Amino acid sequence: MTNRSLAHPAPPPPATTREQRGLELYRERGHEIEHIGKGFYRVPACSGGSYRVNLAVFGGTESCSCPDHARHPELTCKHLAAATVARAKARMRARTVQAERTKARASRASLTPLAVSL
Repeated sequence: MTNRSLAHPAPPPPATTREQRGLELYRERGHEIEHIGKGFYRVPACSGGSYRVNLAVFGGTESCSCPDHARHPELTCKHLAAATVARAKARMRARTVQAERTKARASRASLTPLAVSL
C-alpha cells in the first residue's frame, strides 16, 4: 500500500510528446494565442517572443516558424498543437453562442401573438 497524502498529490509527469507539450502550452498560455486571420495564429514561445502558425484551414500545408518545425516539418510542433486547440475551443464557443441565439429567436417567435383574421 502506498502512503500518499491527498493534501499534496504528486505533480504530473513532464510532457514528453510534442502534442502533450502543445496541450501544456495551451493550458499555461492559451490566453496569449492570437488569431491573426485566415487560419494564422501567433503563439507564444516559451523563451519569449512568439511564432507564426498556419493551420492550413483553407488547404495547403500546416507550418510554424519555430526551429523545431523547420527541423521536422513532417511532425506537429507544440505551437501547431496549441493553435489547433485554441481554434477548436473558439469554434466551440462560436457554435454555443449561435445555438443560444437561435434558441432565443425561437423563444421570441413563440411569444409573438398570431394575427387572427375575422
